[in-house]
Amino acid sequence: MSQRQLQVVRPNQVVGWSAAVVAVGAAGTAGFLSDPLWMRLLWTGVMLLLLEELWRYDLRPRLLWNDGGLVLVDGRGVHRHTWAEVKAIGVRDNRVSVRTPDGVLEARFDRPWWLARVHRSTRDLPVTIEARLRAAQDAGLAGSAQEPPPAPRVRRPVPLYLLAAAGVLVVALASV
Repeated sequence: MSQRQLQVVRPNQVVGWSAAVVAVGAAGTAGFLSDPLWMRLLWTGVMLLLLEELWRYDLRPRLLWNDGGLVLVDGRGVHRHTWAEVKAIGVRDNRVSVRTPDGVLEARFDRPWWLARVHRSTRDLPVTIEARLRAAQDAGLAGSAQEPPPAPRVRRPVPLYLLAAAGVLVVALASV
């Protein structure tokens, strides 16, 4: 099965954005209810760190591939490899592991692992992705040498900045 077109796997966007809204709401409320300035600044910092964490692990695309290779995005950065560099592909829980010369890279699809077991479609997602990756690797190794897909744009989306600004605004208005 040839996969010349780019295949993309990303975490559940509803869960990721919901967590971002809850993080801003909780940190904003805690900052609003805090009296000293240093506590409000602390909660603002916590909120911004939570948003960065959610961006890195719950909102960015995780895995992209085509006949030429794959791109894996994790918390440490973007890893781009041809299929010839990929030594092994495996599955564990809701993670797909890829062994490369750089070591073992893991793509996790949804942070709340227990949510992945609720429905059959999400429970079987890593196994399905593993099969699709193996098919793409076989097609890529059998075909002509192609470049792996380009690294995805990993710029933070505008709504994430707007959420952060709203949280900072709520905490700043508490001092008025």
